This record gives sequence, structure tokens and C-alpha cells, in this order.
Amino acid sequence: MGFYLTITSRDDKKNKSIRKDNYMTQLEMPLDEAIESESMIEQLKKADHFYIVHYCKKRDQIEERRCYWDDKSKIWETNQGKVAITCVAMDNEEHTIDGYRTFTNIFQVVGRKAIRGSEAMQ
Repeated sequence: MGFYLTITSRDDKKNKSIRKDNYMTQLEMPLDEAIESESMIEQLKKADHFYIVHYCKKRDQIEERRCYWDDKSKIWETNQGKVAITCVAMDNEEHTIDGYRTFTNIFQVVGRKAIRGSEAMQ
């Protein structure tokens, strides 16, 4: 079970929706609502990890980064009016903690919840 968030432009309020199926909850919301959304923060807290798809100005490309939410993480608006997410970023290859990162120019946030199977006693 996970969630999928698409952040739309501030003027595109007609796209706000929440859809659910057996595997994913999809949230679409405008920028100003994403910043203040308690439901989005709750979903990020519940997720085992999530992926942020964003534009990386340093490498001039769109990248996906694995992250997780903790008590120092936050969603806020920059002085330029962009949504920013500060969270714990992980190395994409080794899944080790890379440190806190702030992401802007975000296209998607996709959360994943770990599926725990039954453990056999040996």
C-alpha cells in the first residue's frame, strides 16, 4: 500500500482529487494546498519510504530520489513561490542515509509502505 501525489499549478484547482484502489492512494492537489495539507504529511509519516521526482539544476536533469520522513522534515513555500520538501534523502544505489535535502521543482511524490510477510519460526 502506498500513495502517489501529483502537485498541480496554483491555478489548476479543478484537478484536486483523491483516488484509492487496493494498492495506491492518489492525491492530486494544487501547490498552496499541498503545503498546508495535513493528510499529505500523515501519508508521508506512514510511508516506509517515498520517492521524489524533481528537476536537479546541478545536473540539468529530472531525477528520482528515495527519501523518508522524520520529525525534522517539513513542507514549505520558498520566497519564489515554489513548494519545497525538506526530508532525509538516501543514496539511490546503496540505500544509505545521504543527509537532509531540500527539494524544489517537484513533479511527483510517490510513497511506499513496506509489505511484511509472515515470519516462520526456525
